[in-house]
Amino acid sequence: MMDAIVDGLADRGWLVVPGLLTLAQVRALREQAQAQWAAGEFRAAGIGRGQGLNVNESIRGDQVQWLEQAESGALADYQAFMEAVRVNLNRALYLGLFEFEAHFAVYAPGAFYRAHLDNFRGTSARIVTAILYLNEDWQTADGGQLRLYTTGEEGGEYVDLLPEAGQWILFDSARFWHEVLPARRERFSLTGWLRTRSKD
Repeated sequence: MMDAIVDGLADRGWLVVPGLLTLAQVRALREQAQAQWAAGEFRAAGIGRGQGLNVNESIRGDQVQWLEQAESGALADYQAFMEAVRVNLNRALYLGLFEFEAHFAVYAPGAFYRAHLDNFRGTSARIVTAILYLNEDWQTADGGQLRLYTTGEEGGEYVDLLPEAGQWILFDSARFWHEVLPARRERFSLTGWLRTRSKD
């Protein structure tokens, strides 16, 4: 699998892996996210960071819970997998990846995220975006698709990807514009980035 990941990222800059985790692992992650959501631990997501953080639901309507390193369980397993991805991408593509940061994200019915790139304005620390979906029995009518602009340009050619349980999507953070179409039911994901060391 690591060879396929490296090749996919090197050849076209993005790839989709269905069923990355077992259904039991996906359920464990979703249950963790749902418990934190029910406990009020999620916060409205914004654009930018620090003093430049802007919460604007006309652009982005999800809520997020940032994750620490887990010691055991499904989250620890996924973080260990992402560490292996980091090491292999560095070895093969010399990307200088230093760490993996991630959060759970939930889109309530009606929430969306307009087209964007995954780097904060004026920075380039996020190199590779990794999204793992946690939603069982997701149908096209449920909305919430990830629209990935495969030419790299907003408004260009695109694919719409359902946020189905266990589906894993990897792409070049600075190259590919993408958006989340309006969801019609609660939509959970574990979204993260392989980063270089920040220089700002």
